[in-house]
Amino acid sequence: MIVACGISLIVTRYWKISLHLVGIAGAVTVFVLLFGPRLLALSPLVFLVGWARWQVRAHTVLQAIAGTCLAIVVTVVTFQLFGIQL
Repeated sequence: MIVACGISLIVTRYWKISLHLVGIAGAVTVFVLLFGPRLLALSPLVFLVGWARWQVRAHTVLQAIAGTCLAIVVTVVTFQLFGIQL
């Protein structure tokens, strides 16, 4: 999570990326990886936060998708680097 936030802060200096979605998507990804696919039921939270950020015009759809993808990729790679079984 810290790595994803760090990358996001660097990216945000040049192109806005959603830190809200980095947080929620990273958390949901951790839960899914630790406790199994049944926790994919939390996925609507990611869409809800993304929709809210878009509605208040804080981000574009692409910025929301970028934050979500960044969080998922960094979380999965971190799990693999530390040898946590997926």
